[in-house]
Amino acid sequence: MKKKTRTAQKLDMIPNKRALGVIILMLILVTAFHYFTGSRNWQIHDFFRRLYYFPIIIGAFKFRLKGALVVSVLTVILYAPHLLIYFGELNMELVNQLLEAVMFVVLGLITGYLVEEDYNARRGLEDQVIKVSNLEKYTRNLLNSIDTGVVAFGEEGDLQSMNKEACRIFQSPENLHRFIRSNQMKEKLHQAIKTGKNYSGAEITYKNKRGALLFLKTTIFPVRDVTEEIEGAVLMIEDVSLFRELEEQVRRGERLAAVGELSSGVAHEIRNPLGIIKTISQSIKEENIDEEIKESLEIIEQEIQRANKVVEGLLDFAKPGKLTMEKISIRRLLRDLELMTGKLAEQKGLRLIVEPMEKDYIIEGDSDKLKQGLLNLVLNGIQAMEEAATGILRIQLTEVKTEELQNRKKVQLIIQDQGDGIEPENCKKIYDPFFTTKDEGTGLGLSITHRIIEEHQGSLEIRSEVNKGTRVIIELPYLSKEGEANA
Repeated sequence: MKKKTRTAQKLDMIPNKRALGVIILMLILVTAFHYFTGSRNWQIHDFFRRLYYFPIIIGAFKFRLKGALVVSVLTVILYAPHLLIYFGELNMELVNQLLEAVMFVVLGLITGYLVEEDYNARRGLEDQVIKVSNLEKYTRNLLNSIDTGVVAFGEEGDLQSMNKEACRIFQSPENLHRFIRSNQMKEKLHQAIKTGKNYSGAEITYKNKRGALLFLKTTIFPVRDVTEEIEGAVLMIEDVSLFRELEEQVRRGERLAAVGELSSGVAHEIRNPLGIIKTISQSIKEENIDEEIKESLEIIEQEIQRANKVVEGLLDFAKPGKLTMEKISIRRLLRDLELMTGKLAEQKGLRLIVEPMEKDYIIEGDSDKLKQGLLNLVLNGIQAMEEAATGILRIQLTEVKTEELQNRKKVQLIIQDQGDGIEPENCKKIYDPFFTTKDEGTGLGLSITHRIIEEHQGSLEIRSEVNKGTRVIIELPYLSKEGEANA
């Protein structure tokens, strides 16, 4: 649409009330000039007559067709009596002047019509701009609401835009470009733009800046315009990490169930022979006075005791006891845990710090089982720092506050050590029964703890960095907190 003239733009800036006042004032002044100028020189009146065009034009630009028509008709009504007074009689000259006065109306109609058309065109354009803007905003909100990353590329393969999920995954365009380069996806993008074919990639592992390992599924689609011409490509990135984690939990559960059944049978089969061996060795030890034989028998008893400990762990893992549910104060639970492990930490040259809690939380569970699970985690932390003989094991409690929880109230218990951390290749095995990196460990402690937390409708997550330490995050639902009525 063509730009308006400077005069039109200046007229648009005048407020309507002010414009109406200017129009009325100009009509009054020009009409007064005609009626109160007694000169018989028609040239002066001809000059005054041309001044009528200004209020007509202003009326057209400010009030469009209706304004131009009203002002032009009013001008004719004001101007016509002056012609009769001036000429005094009906003659051809008077008729010519009256016809010329009609040109006021014609000018008003033409100018008003053009301004009206221009106004309608501008309104239509503004409506289209608003619709396009709303559509763009709706599309942007739609793309930002889905949990799939969407990255748009231009015809030359240049990055155009990223939705909210893509920004969450990659944090910055530089990381996205690095991801594309490292997985040879640039060629596929160009092929999709060139051939118009879709490309589905294999599942890709990606480690973000926070160190989290993500599993990403990628698909490339060509983007076509209304004429079916390809004008770019879009990369769809689906984060399937949660599905992989759930699959791993299911597989782990199946393995644990199988191991549990096997362990139960093996434990019962081993326990009886061990008891017989222990009884016979004790009898021989009492009857024999040979110190060397006694020493050997003591070693046998120690090994039997260690084997019994493994068997008890197997039975506890295979057939967990029934939970005795009661209301438990977390403050008291952590105080008992501190009393049980604080002295041991001091003996190892370490410090156990339980952060003071602003409020106490009441949970429902089995106090002994929870103590057993937390004790396993604290002992693991102490053992991880034992070689350094220095460091702090810190325990802190916070309330989980997220919109996703809605009515489910949870507390988060964090146990942080400053040990050597867990090697990345071992992180996936830590919940497996019998997996341990300790010389004297059975590898059942963490599996049992994980099961105990799950039995209490909670979750357990372990984050570890080599040479920096391990962070254990436990979330448990609570009934009430200090100052609230018990649920």
